[in-house]
This record gives sequence, structure tokens and C-alpha cells, in this order.
Amino acid sequence: MDKRPDIVKKAEKALESLDGIKKAEPQPFFYTRLIGLLQRDEKTWWETAGSFLARPVTVAICLGFILFFNAVILFRQDTDNDISLAGSQTEIATENEYVLASNSSFDYENLDQQ
Repeated sequence: MDKRPDIVKKAEKALESLDGIKKAEPQPFFYTRLIGLLQRDEKTWWETAGSFLARPVTVAICLGFILFFNAVILFRQDTDNDISLAGSQTEIATENEYVLASNSSFDYENLDQQ
């Protein structure tokens, strides 16, 4: 029960910290600049590009191209894997021969133990 006065003190301290708060004010001529930006007739390059890319038709066409190219790459990899299977087996054989040669080069019988 002695925790309750501690909570009350913390709450009062938090409320006292709000005493010096002032209302936020914008920079001078903020509203004039804002109205000027809203009323201008010309669009910047970013606004033009953004409005073009935000069209549903443009998004659908780009998505269609991406899906089409992904499908082409996927099916091409399946046919390439069948052709390159023989090449990968020869590479594995040469790697295995290298490991065999490196393991058999050590002479265990003439090991000098001092």
C-alpha cells in the first residue's frame, strides 16, 4: 500500500512538466507557400512520372511483363539443367580425383616420430 503515494507523486511530476508547453507554430509565410504550391498549374517531372506509374493499366502491364519473364527464365532453366547434367558429372569426377590425389600423397609408413 505504500506504493500508492509514489504513483501519485510521479503523476503530479508528469503533469507539472506539461506547464511550460506552448502551441506549435509554423514558419513564417508557411500558408502562403502552401497555397502557392497547391495553385500552380505546371507539374514537376516527379509528379508526371508518378501519375503515369500509378495508373492501373500501367501497373497491370508491368506485372504481366515481370510474370512472363519469370516464366521464361524458369522453363529455360529446366531445359538447361538436362543439357548441363553431363558437364557437372565430369566436374565432380575431377574434384573427387583431386581429393584422392591429395589424400594419398602423405606417406604414413616413413613417419619420423621423435
